[in-house]
Amino acid sequence: MTAKMTQLRGVFLDLDTVDNQDLDLSLLEALGVRWALYRATQPFEVSARIREADLVVSNKVVLGKTSLKKAAGLKAICIAATGTNNVDLEAARDYGITVMNVTRYATPSVVQHVFGLVLALITHLLDYQRLIVSGRWQKNRQFCLLNFPIRELAGKAIGIVGYGELGKAVAHVAK
Repeated sequence: MTAKMTQLRGVFLDLDTVDNQDLDLSLLEALGVRWALYRATQPFEVSARIREADLVVSNKVVLGKTSLKKAAGLKAICIAATGTNNVDLEAARDYGITVMNVTRYATPSVVQHVFGLVLALITHLLDYQRLIVSGRWQKNRQFCLLNFPIRELAGKAIGIVGYGELGKAVAHVAK
């Protein structure tokens, strides 16, 4: 007598948060999991969508105690991000659900974004953009506006809250 293997049931709750219709899902599909792929999930839909799942993949959807309790067969939650703050970790532990997240997946992009924001702030980029859109720059008799202080990054210090993967990468580029 041979035991019949049951195919795992997976649910991706918020595919739109990671896919702009350009993501190759073939590796996910090759896992041999029967997937229910949802572009988005509203809070009132969570319990019903994960109830029969063995595996849940989510990025932004909150997975609270009530929903986890109703998902009796749930074995694992994969967060498609670096944090786990959208999962009730205590409830997951109580129900024997493994929670994992992604690490080191967007460090260069995050660091680039940090410095883009730093440059926008120090140069008053958005302030000057508003003056251009309003027509004030073009109407100025000096052909330029000096409404905001001119600052340079040279000689400035940067404060970094947290010194994990991202904090270290920001510090490296800041040097």
